[in-house]
Amino acid sequence: MKGQCHCGAVQITVPGPPAEISRCNCSLCRTTGWIGGYWHPDEVMVAAPPGALNSYVQGDRMITTWNCASCGSHTHWTPRTASPDRMGVNMRIFEPEEWQHLPVRVVDGASF
Repeated sequence: MKGQCHCGAVQITVPGPPAEISRCNCSLCRTTGWIGGYWHPDEVMVAAPPGALNSYVQGDRMITTWNCASCGSHTHWTPRTASPDRMGVNMRIFEPEEWQHLPVRVVDGASF
């Protein structure tokens, strides 16, 4: 699967759809419209020219979230102190027919 931010500056390729997607209600996911798919970092290829990505580290400092410096689309996150075996990609960067049929795991992140 290949997805991209709105302007196309950031492109992400993964080997195929994840087993499930997650919808979280924490303040970060809720305000960015994040719907997550997760892969091992070795399976995710991020292609972006230098300076095309902005990073943000939230209060618990477990992950770094990335967005396009040009269009602002939230594209993916990488682990900081979270498990290094998993990174998240915003499923909204892929065509809907590639992921909307997948099972959804609802995460109550607002309660953490």
